[in-house]
Amino acid sequence: MTLPRILLAATLPLLGIGIAVARGKKAVEADVPVPVPAVVTEPAPVPPAEPAPSLFPAGLPVVIDSLPPGVASLSAQSCNACHWTAHDTWETSAHAVAWADPLYQAALRSAGNSTTCLSCHLPVAAQHDRLANGYIDGDLSRPRLEANASFDATLMSEGVSCVACHVREGKVLGTYASDNAPHPLVKSEELSSSALCATCHQLSWPEADRPFYDTYGEWEASAYAKAGVDCLDCHMAPVAGVSQPGVKGTVNAHVSATGLDRALTTLVTLPGASLQRGQAVPVTVTLLNSGAGHSVPTGNPFKKYAIEVVLLDAAGKELAPPQGFSLSRTVDSTPPWRTTHDDRLRAGDKREWTGTLTPNAKGLAGAGALVVRARRDASVTELRRIPIDIR
Repeated sequence: MTLPRILLAATLPLLGIGIAVARGKKAVEADVPVPVPAVVTEPAPVPPAEPAPSLFPAGLPVVIDSLPPGVASLSAQSCNACHWTAHDTWETSAHAVAWADPLYQAALRSAGNSTTCLSCHLPVAAQHDRLANGYIDGDLSRPRLEANASFDATLMSEGVSCVACHVREGKVLGTYASDNAPHPLVKSEELSSSALCATCHQLSWPEADRPFYDTYGEWEASAYAKAGVDCLDCHMAPVAGVSQPGVKGTVNAHVSATGLDRALTTLVTLPGASLQRGQAVPVTVTLLNSGAGHSVPTGNPFKKYAIEVVLLDAAGKELAPPQGFSLSRTVDSTPPWRTTHDDRLRAGDKREWTGTLTPNAKGLAGAGALVVRARRDASVTELRRIPIDIR
């Protein structure tokens, strides 16, 4: 059958359009890129971090026989140029005066100038003009001493200095590693561990009934250790807002926060806010070891605090003789230093004292105070001051 001429003429343009659309579709499809499978390359293996040398593999004193490249000397002053925050806080610490401190020197004499004490207060072998080469009959108080050819008077004057914890085997040890430091720097896990402190703050004497120094043991038995609060969290906390070139993060203070007023909470109970001269006043003082993760006092057993409760008049003069109690531990005068008395405050413990103060009838009236203070030799720390109206 033959289509009418008019219908055929109308149909041809539509066929042309259809062919063009089909051709266009094929052209578009031809322009779409064919996906190419990605080439997966395995990352280059990262070499394991260089292990840090052990800090005290053979105990104390430790031998440091090589200077790290890029370090001018073993003196703390060589670290000062770049690590000034750590240096300046260390310089005011008990570590810096560990050898020169008069209280230590007195305690050392009480202990018979034992080399055991010297090993912690001068932890580097070069700090000793003489070194122990064995002990007579195994008695730690009777060392065989020999001259030390490596003695360094400068290092001796620095007590527990930077190198005691940060230099081993020609490397500088830190809390992180770096390939960009001006000296070899490796990460030491020991530097962030409370076990580091135990090297010097824990000492057991043969045949003793308890450790001679037990600061680490006291912390280990405390709620602080169970909560994961380490020694460094309190004694070497980061310095807020302080950083130094080339040092990651904040800088840790190198000074121990050892203020007695930080460790103790002091509470006072009185019958009123005023008192009459010549009349007895009952007083109760409660001390809580709320801030130290160890006993107060801790450390050597020759340390003692006298807690004094005293009334002062408006001129600051004592209205009555001080009363109070002590916090101390006493030991025998010779090795093995067995404990004879211990009334210290363990971590979390409290001590309550009740007494009666009678202010002098001739004392000065006015704005006075009741003061609780701790005395250790010539050092006095005020723990609490309560304003009192003296009539």
